[in-house]
Amino acid sequence: MKKIFLLFIILIVVGCEKKKEIILPLNPKEIEEALSYGKQNKDLSFLEFTKDWSIDLGYEEGKGRMTILTPFLRIALLGQKAAKLHQKVDYKLVKLALEEEIGIIHFIGQVYGDTPTFGRKVKIYLKTNGKEIQPYYLYVSPYAEIARDYYNIAKTEVKFRKSDIPSTAKEITVVVKFFFEETNVETSCEFKFNLNSYR
Repeated sequence: MKKIFLLFIILIVVGCEKKKEIILPLNPKEIEEALSYGKQNKDLSFLEFTKDWSIDLGYEEGKGRMTILTPFLRIALLGQKAAKLHQKVDYKLVKLALEEEIGIIHFIGQVYGDTPTFGRKVKIYLKTNGKEIQPYYLYVSPYAEIARDYYNIAKTEVKFRKSDIPSTAKEITVVVKFFFEETNVETSCEFKFNLNSYR
């Protein structure tokens, strides 16, 4: 009798437990707008496509380009890729991509240095409202790509938790610190993003 009663209680608890609904950072209308944007701009290069989400400080050592990868831009890029391949967008992929963006601010970019391994000493953090915030995820390519003019280019990806950023913050600054071994010089550059300016 006790076993039956216990089983009955478990069934009630499990039956009453509601499945947590995941709230995506884009609603269905915004997803369609992003996919449409990607399709309409399918012939643009990556740099052209992401220009409105990017800050470019110039092509020289100690500088670079940083892009705020908003949920809208991420889905627009999926739409562009599908349009280039003449394929339909897989909505499961859209959902997965958006779930990865929940609660984070995401940046991708490239920075320029003095040696093929300069990326190993690059540090990236965020500044806002007088506060320094360290990333919870950071990738800087340990081996640089060499451009035609012998520049060393390191790719970057960095993510910050929104919960670490004050809710009143309107502008955030991504700081990239370099240490150049050949000249024993430490330098930095700053990418200032106004959060209200990007879809």
